[in-house]
Amino acid sequence: MENYIDKIPYSYIVFYTLIGIFLFFGIRIFNGYVIPLLKEKQHSVAKSWQRLKITLWVVYFTMFYATLFQANMFITSIFTLIILGLGWNYWRNIFSGILIKFNNQFKVGDRISTDFTSGILKNIYLDETELINDEGELVSIPNYKLNLAVLKHHFKKNTIETHLFRVKTRSNLNSEAIYQYAIDCPYISANQEITIIKKGEKKYAVKASIIDNSFIEKAQEFFSKLESKN
Repeated sequence: MENYIDKIPYSYIVFYTLIGIFLFFGIRIFNGYVIPLLKEKQHSVAKSWQRLKITLWVVYFTMFYATLFQANMFITSIFTLIILGLGWNYWRNIFSGILIKFNNQFKVGDRISTDFTSGILKNIYLDETELINDEGELVSIPNYKLNLAVLKHHFKKNTIETHLFRVKTRSNLNSEAIYQYAIDCPYISANQEITIIKKGEKKYAVKASIIDNSFIEKAQEFFSKLESKN
C-alpha cells in the first residue's frame, strides 16, 4: 500500500487545484460584472452561459479524474468507490441537478406541481431545489426525487414582459409608420400595448411586449433593419 501511496501525483493535484480556483473566480467575475452589462441580450446569454458553465466544470473534473486515473489507477479507483459508496444519495442529487440546470428546466419564480407537492420555486441548487408551497412553507426537494417526479410546469398568463427597443432609420418615417412596423414584427405580442417614443431625428424607441423572452434579440434585429431602409 505504501508503494501505491508514494505514487500519488501530488504535482497534478496542485496543478488542477490551481486551475479549479482560476475557473471558479473567472466564472464569478463573469457572473457579477459581464452578464449585467449585456442588458437586452442578458436573458438569452444567461441560458447559454448556464450550459457553458456546466460544460466547463464537467470537462475540468473529467480531465482531472482521467489524469489521476492514468497516473495511479489503484488509488484513484479505491477513492472513487469510497466516495461514491458513502455519498451515493448526494451524488445522484448532484447529477440530477446538473441535468436540470443544463436543460434550463426551471427558473426561480416558476410555479410547478408534482405528485407530492406544489408551489413557487425559490432556489435551485445542484443538490436540491427549494419552493414555497401554497401554505407558505419552505419545502426542500432533493433533485433526484424532483427529476423522477410527475411534474407540471405552470406558465403564468402574466409572464409577458415589456421591453424597450432602439430604432434608427435613414428615411423620414413618422411615429405611425414605426408603430405599423412594430405591429408587423412576428416576435411582438400585437394584442398588448405598443408605445412609440421619439428620441431625436430619425431615432425612436419602441416599448412593446415580447411573446417569449427568447425572442428579445430577434426583435431587436427586426427593428435594426429599419436603419438600412430608404
